Amino acid sequence: MTGDHDHDWEEDKKLVERFENSLKSNLDLYFEEEELEDIIRFYFDQQKFLKALRASEYALEKFPFSVEIRLLKAQCLIFNDELDEGLEILEHLNNLSPNNEEIVLALANALILADSAQEGIELLENYLPMAEDKAEVFYSLGNLYRAKGDNNKASYYFKEAVKNRINHEDALFQLAMITEEEGSFDEILEFYQEFIDQDPYSAGAWYNLGVVYNRLGRFEDAIKAYEYALLIDDAFASAYFNMGNSLMNTHQYEEALEAYQNTINCEGANAENCCYLGAAYEKLGKIDEAFKYFKKSAKLDEEYDDAWFGLGMCMLKKEKYFEAIHYFKKALQLNKNNPNYWVGLADAEFNLGNLQASSEAYEEAINLESGIMETYVNLSVIYFEQNRFEEAIDVVREGIDELPEEAELYYRLVVYLIKMGKYKEAFTYLENALTLDFDRHTILYELMPELTKQKAIYKIIAQYRDQQSLL
Repeated sequence: MTGDHDHDWEEDKKLVERFENSLKSNLDLYFEEEELEDIIRFYFDQQKFLKALRASEYALEKFPFSVEIRLLKAQCLIFNDELDEGLEILEHLNNLSPNNEEIVLALANALILADSAQEGIELLENYLPMAEDKAEVFYSLGNLYRAKGDNNKASYYFKEAVKNRINHEDALFQLAMITEEEGSFDEILEFYQEFIDQDPYSAGAWYNLGVVYNRLGRFEDAIKAYEYALLIDDAFASAYFNMGNSLMNTHQYEEALEAYQNTINCEGANAENCCYLGAAYEKLGKIDEAFKYFKKSAKLDEEYDDAWFGLGMCMLKKEKYFEAIHYFKKALQLNKNNPNYWVGLADAEFNLGNLQASSEAYEEAINLESGIMETYVNLSVIYFEQNRFEEAIDVVREGIDELPEEAELYYRLVVYLIKMGKYKEAFTYLENALTLDFDRHTILYELMPELTKQKAIYKIIAQYRDQQSLL
């Protein structure tokens, strides 16, 4: 969660628009030094690093002696893969203004990218005694040790960062990542429990405990931890937001809706919390309300791809397939690597009868993520309807390789094999399917009603039904 307020974001956006209009029209409008810094940071936050670099170069023409703008330019260079030049500026600034905390931290972080983690560690360890924001120095040290592959040292420093600033979200995230890699869940739970034992009224400690439970998939425990955090601090936006996510995972959509609304009440509307509120409305079948909040999310940030996907899903559910395709394509323009976006597009194209476009989209989804059953099922349906049975068989076999416990895939394969006259192989897969989930055998008749008169199939099913009745 960014915690940004709608008003602040809108003000920065207006400032950037004025800056861009000034450049386009060659007006050379006056901008104060701090305004130019805000413009560069806005581009940076939006990950528009080339625009940020150009803005920093413009700003330096106006304020050539500004240390802050030169620091921002160095960071822009680094994120535009011009590491050597960025490092050179940072080292020069560090010599000009030694013990400037922003410069020291930026230089240490750049040394990670330069594969000089040990140099960064020495820099920060020397600087640590005089640091004002020790939490941030500890966090950077954690990153440096992480880059060296020393998770024990990294974990120590991330914990120190959290001790100094209990809601240090980046340190918490890194701790969670290490916990997952090392499987040290008990240790991290004990770490947060110590905070609670020392100060039971620490909202941050309860929140952190909730984060760990959420990572473990213990969503009910996470919800209780977030509730404790909110009893202590009823304006804790991130606790409301994370509780909403845990409630969504436990299908408590009405409660999730309330949690997301409370998030907005606390921190103002932003693209993220509006999008999640929209998702809760969508799960409740309140499509018009969902569409309203997805639309607001996209308006707040036109490059927030989840919002465009949400709009597409709303149109899909309203059977407005042309509109759905428009929104899914918008989401894919922003992020082509999300398999769910391709599945949405494929579904919409299928419903319009565009089978070629639909099958291509499903294939893209499978290439990106091989564990979504819907993609195998739907792609095989397209091939089946086109009498392309060999291809239908191949795609379902691929699905079974990835999802060997999904009975539906086996039942579908049985039908496709029978269509090809491969009865012996079909009966083998039928036995696998009946063992996995006997009750789903009705899929056979839905796909191929004539199977009700197939004596061999009936005999195998009856045999398994008798076995079920004996259990």
